[in-house]
Amino acid sequence: MSEQRVFKAVVAKEAGWWNIWVPELDHVTSTRKSRKISLYTRSLIAAVLGIEEPSFRVERELVSAGEFERRFTEAVRATSPQEKL
Repeated sequence: MSEQRVFKAVVAKEAGWWNIWVPELDHVTSTRKSRKISLYTRSLIAAVLGIEEPSFRVERELVSAGEFERRFTEAVRATSPQEKL
């Protein structure tokens, strides 16, 4: 039996929404209800990769809204082409 792939989800609450970012896939989703974080995260990963939900695990990291924004912005800047002067 092969080992399940593990994805990390960064989660933060801001203005009544739970924002969920899967850095490995560079995708974000959100939900108003904390009990739906797992469902939305797993659905996002399965849809993006076209794989079955039982084939992977998710580890969540809860961070502040400011930390979420900092990490996400840093990741976007790192993958965006630099403007030429």
